[in-house]
Amino acid sequence: MRSVCLALLAAHAVALGLTPPALHRPAVPRVRASLSRASASGKPPATLPDRGPELPPPTEEGGALSQILPLSLLLESQSADRSNDLLIGEDAAAFAWKNEKMGTLLQDGGVVGRDWITFFAAVGTIMSALAVLWIYSPTGYGDDFLAALEAACGGNSHLVTLCYGIIFPIVHSGLASLRPYATKITGERLWRVIFASCSLPLAYSWIVYFISHAHDGIVFWNGEQYPAVHAAAWCTHARNEKPGRRAMPI
Repeated sequence: MRSVCLALLAAHAVALGLTPPALHRPAVPRVRASLSRASASGKPPATLPDRGPELPPPTEEGGALSQILPLSLLLESQSADRSNDLLIGEDAAAFAWKNEKMGTLLQDGGVVGRDWITFFAAVGTIMSALAVLWIYSPTGYGDDFLAALEAACGGNSHLVTLCYGIIFPIVHSGLASLRPYATKITGERLWRVIFASCSLPLAYSWIVYFISHAHDGIVFWNGEQYPAVHAAAWCTHARNEKPGRRAMPI
């Protein structure tokens, strides 16, 4: 009776185009048997085809993205013709990732390092001093310097901005022109600290004052009463107005 039932199930499966469970044999034992026979005969085993997805080559091996942004541009500076350059000073734009090191603050013999840790420490010290000695009102002198300029200009914001535009270039360019002479006394690193300590406070105060007084002065036109002009201005200029602040004349 059992054989009759199995024969009926097999005939039904063949009619439906299916493989009966009793007749199905996995392919893994066949592969293993063929591999074992190949190893016994001394022949190299047949390699199975790689059915993984066909991925594009990575960027560092010439992928599609390397045509737009070569990775080599981020890892090392490209060579250029420098035969006509004066070659005065250091080549600060040269960069190679393989030469970069974290380093230490002090090397053997007490010499200050020239790596990233030294750079972060120097920048952090200068920015902290800028915040405490110039920007922060209770301890800084930035507001006192601005008050002195406003008093000298009679409170005219245009004249104050003009004074900033005269003082900053004189200090910035003047210190840059003194570099060949001052570095003989102070050294390269100390002169850079002195240069940044004078230029950064003036640049910060000038930018902040200009933004704060950007809408001072005479209004030459005002298109707020025209809805079309107002809509066009909103579409072309992204603004974030604070509550209670007067809208900028259009």
